Amino acid sequence: MIVLTIANCPPKLRGDLSKWLLEINTGVYVGRVSARVREALWQRVCENIRDGQATMVFTANNEQHMDFYVHNTAWEPVNLDGIKLMKHPHRHNAAESGLKAGFSNAAKQRMGAKKRRRSGSRSDADSVEESFVMIDIETTGLAAEKDEILELGAIRVQDGKCVDEYQQLILVQNEIPETITALTGIENASVKANGIPIQDALAAFYDFIGSSMVLGYCIDFDKKFLETESQRNGMDFPEMDTYDVMQAAKSKIKGLRSYKLETIANVLGIPAKQEHRALADCQLLYQVYCKLNENEAG
Repeated sequence: MIVLTIANCPPKLRGDLSKWLLEINTGVYVGRVSARVREALWQRVCENIRDGQATMVFTANNEQHMDFYVHNTAWEPVNLDGIKLMKHPHRHNAAESGLKAGFSNAAKQRMGAKKRRRSGSRSDADSVEESFVMIDIETTGLAAEKDEILELGAIRVQDGKCVDEYQQLILVQNEIPETITALTGIENASVKANGIPIQDALAAFYDFIGSSMVLGYCIDFDKKFLETESQRNGMDFPEMDTYDVMQAAKSKIKGLRSYKLETIANVLGIPAKQEHRALADCQLLYQVYCKLNENEAG
């Protein structure tokens, strides 16, 4: 079930939406469509609404049992411990709470609880605990809303040693672009022969991670794809305590034009014959992480 509200809707867009949804009031559309059609409709709205505003609410398999998109609105969605809230553009006194203006009392309580639970964790350039999971993904493009996860990789580190690993190709719905095959070496034939459905791969991947801290390079990119694919396939996206090694590298190594993983590896004297495969990237990232901490200790 979805509800879509639009202000200043162009006539052509209204006609397109009416093919799939029922307009029950001016600019208010309701209906039941597949996730793929829903995403296509939202993309069409964003591309054609011009200076209008749009909000879409739809059923989702998460803690709230719903999710929503907004476009050209003053209110901003924020994700808090897996709960999606709206940040109001006015009211609320930030000075009273030490939080950015716009968060509700419920949000403040959840943020305070999270801060108490994680008071020992680090988000800056300091090293993290010596037991964690390092992850990397390969994708068919850069846009989580339309591209797919092609491969998942992870290594588990305990007491400073790699003790386990996970790697899996994914049966993507569309053909792999030639540019991605050239970059990763992953071909359509390999995916068809060795890939598994994304639902099965994500379930195993999340089980591998468990409750461990998660390290990555530009970790927000990975999280965005994981969250989008989970929602697209009706799966819960687990809460993750994350640490971005790229931010640590930027803090400790100044003045580089590029902060690509292989560039940092070369600066640190680590051979980087980059394969652009998920597990290989995890292994290289672990070497970079160790070297960064070694330099800090020295």
